[in-house]
Amino acid sequence: MAQLSASIADYAGRTVDMLAFDNAKASGEAKLSQTLVSPGQSGALTTGIQKLAQRFLIELLTERGSLEYLPERGTFFITQIRAGIIRTSQDLFTAFSTAEIELRNNLRLEDDVANDPTDEQYRSATLSAVSLFGDTATLTIEVTSMAGTTRKVIYPLRVATV
Repeated sequence: MAQLSASIADYAGRTVDMLAFDNAKASGEAKLSQTLVSPGQSGALTTGIQKLAQRFLIELLTERGSLEYLPERGTFFITQIRAGIIRTSQDLFTAFSTAEIELRNNLRLEDDVANDPTDEQYRSATLSAVSLFGDTATLTIEVTSMAGTTRKVIYPLRVATV
């Protein structure tokens, strides 16, 4: 079991989020587990570009209108995938581009520009590659902060294909 550690200096002047995607690494492949508390751990915290990448993924995968008291949050990305209208890589690029605009507006409204470090403020995201194999699409997304730091997110997604 890996132990997570950090010094107080890593979190000075920052807010933190619970780490929703456990086992994330700065580079290389890792199988992620979507758990707030894993056996043997008490919940990890995240900050910086990893925190921003997590916020991005949660916003992208939240279906717009699904949060009762925040109906404008989320995107229509998952709605389009669930509707079965995504059939090709180009369809995914198009759906992602539309979702990124919605997402950008939501995350920038959420950013506290006066207090949030620039590596936690959203600048943009690019879908750099899509791989379709059967009913699984693997998305490679580059998330960029206002500080210019980037984080690559590789996300598998089940889609209906022809």
